[in-house]
Amino acid sequence: MAKRFFSFLAALLLFAAPALGEMTVERKTGEQFYPQEKNWVYHFTYAYPHIVGDDYTSALINDTYDMALDEWAKLMLPMFANAPDMRYDGKNEVTHDFTVVCNNGRVLSILQTRVQTRGEEGPLYALEPLTFDVSGMYAGETLTLRGVTLIQAGVDGALLEDVEPEMYPEVARVIDGSSDEMAEALTPLLYERFRQLQADGVIAPHWTRADFEDAFSPTQEFYTDGDGSIVFFFPPALLTEPSFQVPLFPFTPAELNAVLIAADEP
Repeated sequence: MAKRFFSFLAALLLFAAPALGEMTVERKTGEQFYPQEKNWVYHFTYAYPHIVGDDYTSALINDTYDMALDEWAKLMLPMFANAPDMRYDGKNEVTHDFTVVCNNGRVLSILQTRVQTRGEEGPLYALEPLTFDVSGMYAGETLTLRGVTLIQAGVDGALLEDVEPEMYPEVARVIDGSSDEMAEALTPLLYERFRQLQADGVIAPHWTRADFEDAFSPTQEFYTDGDGSIVFFFPPALLTEPSFQVPLFPFTPAELNAVLIAADEP
């Protein structure tokens, strides 16, 4: 397992002509002003993923992002613009973008970026990943940590719950486990990385173990990449200088299996 850093601008280079079996992902862009364009308080610019196709899987994925966009455009930002304690200096920029981090015909993993200016408080950065099954039993649905790990390990089966562990010894413990068990086994290991990054000045020194566990969950802060690894990341807010240059911690499915086995040992 190696530590890397994610650069959103560099990751945009991942957009290319899709190979056979990949989903075709377009950028759905726009801007809105709140409460109105003249004398606006919030300016929202966005790019959301839109899957090209009229099949059921594409429709489900598009529905996921359409609902997320509507939540911001029709609920949250109008509310912010009319709340005195959310106006800040009166000229707040909110920008949403995304990059495709895995699109291999079996899963589609998308990392959404969000940045919001807040007057003198400075910008607020956030990353939100979602990984979808695109050709299996759960096509169009988001996958759990366990589900992504098994699919990237090449586990075959109409239902992942029905797979026999002896058929895939490399991830047998993952098959027998759950996403919550994986998170419980990973948390102490990643907390060690967190502490080292604090010593290196990358993570802000005032964050405690409780803060770490409140801000980071292995079942939420992960995506999968084109190499088949499961990549965990710390939220931007934990950094000494918050940005999208977050530490990355990739694990192969076999490495995650080994983490679970080690956690079982007394």
